[in-house]
Amino acid sequence: MAKTTRKDLLNAPDEFITTTRSTIQWIKENPTRFITLVTIVVVVLASGIGFYTWKTGRERSAMSALSTAGDNPQITADLVQSYADTKAGKLARLRLASLSYGEKDSAAAIDHAQEFINDWGQKDTFHWQAILILAAAYLDRQEPERALELLSNAAESSPKNYRDQALFYKAQALMALDRHQEASETLARISESYHDIALPTLASLEN
Repeated sequence: MAKTTRKDLLNAPDEFITTTRSTIQWIKENPTRFITLVTIVVVVLASGIGFYTWKTGRERSAMSALSTAGDNPQITADLVQSYADTKAGKLARLRLASLSYGEKDSAAAIDHAQEFINDWGQKDTFHWQAILILAAAYLDRQEPERALELLSNAAESSPKNYRDQALFYKAQALMALDRHQEASETLARISESYHDIALPTLASLEN
């Protein structure tokens, strides 16, 4: 194999200059097509920037509306309808689930929590909040089997503070199903931070 010398490298054609010349030649030969391509690129960029600006402004407006809605269910429901495509609109759905549960409307709580889970699409703290609301609502409706399925997953996968709540609710579901030994074992897994809450129920199971 022939060795490439420094002289060969210096005498080699400059690819950038060659490509530039070819491009300029093509533009001269195809001015209409070049203008069309440039126009398309400009329109696409302008559309992208415009959409981003609109989307960012809409997200800000939605978040501001959510912060001022407070615990007013009607305003929160209106926000869900008006900003359904935004994060704030989805979080408003979670707030509706919580408000509905607080008002002992378990059917509405289930609907809102499930819709939030479906739309949110990520297993963060908000997801686990919705799971706990959903499970608690099922327990209120005397449907421990449905609650147990949700809580078993939450007890293994959620962050620590949610895990303790999931374990407590899971024990309630197991007790409703007369699975007292499993309920006792579940309560025993609750951390020291929530242990005082679990003690009365644990004591009742041991008697």
